[in-house]
Amino acid sequence: MDIKNLNGDVIHTTAEETLAGVDFYKASLPQANFEGADLTGSRFYSANLAGANFHNAKAKSVDFQIANLTGANLSGADLSYTNMLDTNLSGADLTDANLKWVVWKGTKYSKETKFPKGFKPQAHEMVLVTEALAV
Repeated sequence: MDIKNLNGDVIHTTAEETLAGVDFYKASLPQANFEGADLTGSRFYSANLAGANFHNAKAKSVDFQIANLTGANLSGADLSYTNMLDTNLSGADLTDANLKWVVWKGTKYSKETKFPKGFKPQAHEMVLVTEALAV
């Protein structure tokens, strides 16, 4: 299966027929387009996903630990039961995402990060960053 960026260019190819359960350990997938994809149980541990599009993706139980999701679009995604431990969400859009039972400890966010209405990042041991982080 081909993974394309937001311009439609193929940036990664996997032998899998589905993206559910695929291991993208340390993969470099900036601006990858996963819109509406079923990523259930996939692993993006330490992956570079800066600017990636996960709009309306089924990302339940995904491991995003230490991933770079700077500027990513996660709006409307089902992120329930995901691991966001020490992830960088600076400038990301999580509007209308399902955030039930997400592990947030140490996750970085910025004042530009958009959360669902009523979500309070400080109540989840998240870290507000005020300077640009290295990507």
